[in-house]
Amino acid sequence: MGLNVAIIGAGVSGLACASELTRHGHRVVVFEKSRGAGGRAPTRWLDRESSPPLGFDHGTQYFHVRSSAFRQVIEQAVSYGVVSPWEGRVVNLSYGQKTPVQDDETRWVGTPGMASLGKFLALELNVQYDTRVTGLVRDSDQFRLTVQSGANSGTHSAESPSELPELFDWVVSAIPCEQVSELFAEFHPPLAKEASKVKSSVNWTCMLSFDQAIPVDFDGALVYDSPLGWICRDSSKPGRAPGERWLLQATSDWSQAHVQLPADKASEMLIDVFRNVLGLSVTPERAVSHRWLYALPETPLDCGYYLDRKAKIAACGDWLSKARVEDAYLSGQSLASEIKSS
Repeated sequence: MGLNVAIIGAGVSGLACASELTRHGHRVVVFEKSRGAGGRAPTRWLDRESSPPLGFDHGTQYFHVRSSAFRQVIEQAVSYGVVSPWEGRVVNLSYGQKTPVQDDETRWVGTPGMASLGKFLALELNVQYDTRVTGLVRDSDQFRLTVQSGANSGTHSAESPSELPELFDWVVSAIPCEQVSELFAEFHPPLAKEASKVKSSVNWTCMLSFDQAIPVDFDGALVYDSPLGWICRDSSKPGRAPGERWLLQATSDWSQAHVQLPADKASEMLIDVFRNVLGLSVTPERAVSHRWLYALPETPLDCGYYLDRKAKIAACGDWLSKARVEDAYLSGQSLASEIKSS
């Protein structure tokens, strides 16, 4: 008899866990507070209706594939046309000195935006979007979830509530460590204690569009000795809308020091740094900044996942593994295998 499993968070790890459990006949509901899947691998859409749609990869910039398990998934995603290799020219940049990055690994991206990966992983899964889990209650040896969806709240939320189980046999957390600490502080202190050992970095990201091409001979750069850590010609990635668009990611140190900045002031400051890094006087047509409060785990536990068989509480994600897309996927998949064996 299959299990009823509630997964909190539709990032890469939560979707991987849900897919594996669903594939083996278990009934899984994924609760996601945002309007789309993918977690830290999203796309900021400026115009969804254009063809191709106009957007920015304002989180994860690209990912590598090293394991056979993840490779199988990406090969299938390629066949669906939602993932492609990015052959952009990437360099190291420091004080005007430029050197090619010595890296033979393929850089993969979602097409037409990074969010396509999460959307693909969520295919055929029961994901309740715009639904925040605010509490958990133990009912005998099962669980009830309290959720908020828009202006509504209750034990579940869906277009057809009767299709969702009222009680769950397992609860899996697939959200950032700070959110785990808050949600499970009273309900399951051991998990909250583990999550409190990890801290996520803050990151300011600035999205720029220009009316003409910027005359540099690279598409991405790892920047050193600068408030910027990464700059990228986002429009150079495959399947993107035409135009000239750049993505700037500040370092975690700079972002933490300026965490309270208004978004327009962050844009202004990072554009000035961008000009200095390039040695060019460039002025964007449009600038939008986004602050990631939980960008990446700074000191992940590197244990893969958390599992309490007796309590039937589990967790997966990059704070338990490593801060890479593939590691998040493997964390969720490995956790699902352990839950199946229970």
